[in-house]
Amino acid sequence: MTTIAVNLGHLPVETGTLSTNENRTQELSNNITSSIITNIEFPSLHQQQQSNDDKLLLRNAWGTYFYKADKQRDWKQNVIYITSINYVEDFWSFYTHTYGLRDLTNGSDYMLFKKARWEDVSSRGGGKWVLTIDPKRRKRDLDGYWLHLMLLLIGNAFGSDLSAFINGAVVSLRVKGDRLALWLKKTEDFHLMKLIGMKFKDLLNIPSDIQIVYEYHEPKFDEYNNEIRLII
Repeated sequence: MTTIAVNLGHLPVETGTLSTNENRTQELSNNITSSIITNIEFPSLHQQQQSNDDKLLLRNAWGTYFYKADKQRDWKQNVIYITSINYVEDFWSFYTHTYGLRDLTNGSDYMLFKKARWEDVSSRGGGKWVLTIDPKRRKRDLDGYWLHLMLLLIGNAFGSDLSAFINGAVVSLRVKGDRLALWLKKTEDFHLMKLIGMKFKDLLNIPSDIQIVYEYHEPKFDEYNNEIRLII
């Protein structure tokens, strides 16, 4: 067994080896259907020869973060950078060596964002598609949904046209309802926003009777002062 060292800062990290957690990884990986896997566009080994003979380079570079609510600190101070993900192997090293959602407490978030997007995504008029999940289903469903969504993002499963408007994703553990959110860039194209939302539901196999809601980072209101939200 080979120990893999990952610089995860002050995060809830599981120490040890890949084999220590391989059962959990395998269990969650099995929840991803083969139809979804075929939608993920990883570059071929041939494309990686110039940069790294042994690793699969991702289409985009990603950054991972952890958030833990602390009212005595500024929001940004509660966000801790974990590590960068440039290769497929980086992703599995990150995933295997951090605690699963079932092991975290309420008020915790994991975040996955395209590099160079995190600093400005919350302040430029974008928004997010949000799936709310009953905390009672956290152990049964949330870990699988989160792994599934991360793989879809790093694998460019939304397609190049839609992926260009996607900044990343956040999973949030909350008492009133856990949230899985897909963050988008600013756009006034409601058709595009709806297409991404429908793709989000389809790729994650979210049942048709469960709604997802689009929330603006900076709330918008109609002429009657009602907050504008899209629902699918």
